[in-house]
Amino acid sequence: MVSDISVATAELTEDDRRLIERAEEATKTAFDPERWDGAHMVGAALRAADGQVFTGVSMPANVGRASMCAEPVALGNALGDGARGFETIVAVRHPLPDESRDFEVVPACGACRELIADYGHEIAVIVPHDGEHRKAAAIDLLPARNW
Repeated sequence: MVSDISVATAELTEDDRRLIERAEEATKTAFDPERWDGAHMVGAALRAADGQVFTGVSMPANVGRASMCAEPVALGNALGDGARGFETIVAVRHPLPDESRDFEVVPACGACRELIADYGHEIAVIVPHDGEHRKAAAIDLLPARNW
């Protein structure tokens, strides 16, 4: 039986809106419509507790299992630079050449939600919600997780 699950969300701050812009910038830099047969390109931006922002982009691969989402790449860049303690993360999808829409905030996949929560249950994840952008704690996006 499926039940309604409610997740607490919060409004975005100006810093959060700038974080979305940083993810868009990273995605623009990496997007190549000729590569990977039009695979979706996603960029992520992660804000550390000290205010530093780290970005990453998805890495499509011919072997699907070798592909990587943008959020772990951003997190790896942050860890590699010695950052600890993270506040907020967002992923943004680049529109494909034949699409008339703009960049869009996309929710983290299940594996990325698990990974983000491993590095901080309270890391805010910016998500699309009822036609707007909101943020929720990573752990709240995993309602069945109990470890």
